[in-house]
Amino acid sequence: MSTATKVVVTTVAVSALLSILLIFQNVFV
Repeated sequence: MSTATKVVVTTVAVSALLSILLIFQNVFV
């Protein structure tokens, strides 16, 4: 994998995790 691909994958993964955390906060709070 190239460096650019790793950066894109990492960014997408972080964005997904943040989105999940925000959804959980909205549901439980």
